[in-house]
Amino acid sequence: MKQFTRLFFTCIFIFSSIAESADSTLITELCKHCDDPKLCLSSIQDRPESGEFAATTNQIEIIAISAVSANASSTSTYIKEMLRREDLEPALEDTLEDCQKNYQDAVEQLDDSISAMLANAHADVDVWMHAAISAIESCSNDLESRAGNDVELSQRNKNFLKPCKNALVINKILT
Repeated sequence: MKQFTRLFFTCIFIFSSIAESADSTLITELCKHCDDPKLCLSSIQDRPESGEFAATTNQIEIIAISAVSANASSTSTYIKEMLRREDLEPALEDTLEDCQKNYQDAVEQLDDSISAMLANAHADVDVWMHAAISAIESCSNDLESRAGNDVELSQRNKNFLKPCKNALVINKILT
């Protein structure tokens, strides 16, 4: 009985290692086409669901978009907190209000991208991802062109755009 139990657990360990390796290999294969493969890998593999849910290319794409959506939600929260401050310059307040709307739009567009992925509608994913990128590029342009600027938000915009573009590249591979 002890030998059977030992053999049983050894088999489970080997099979889980093979599955994990296959998932990791698939993620690596998809990410190597991105402008920043290391960021692509880390943004997907750092997600809790990547270990159990990353068995297909579509699932990996959903994880990549989910990571971007979480990033956008976090930035939206940051902007809301900034808008609560009473010492904001009017120009920065206007910019933050516009960026808040842009981030809300981006989160909705990313949610639509995930819905499109679930329906295997890669062309729709492309449209929604481009719309999300445009929304955040608009925020970046507002920060650069207006009198009010926020260094952290500028960095958050960059941190959004890179993984979003990585997810877009993965989507193009799938079409």
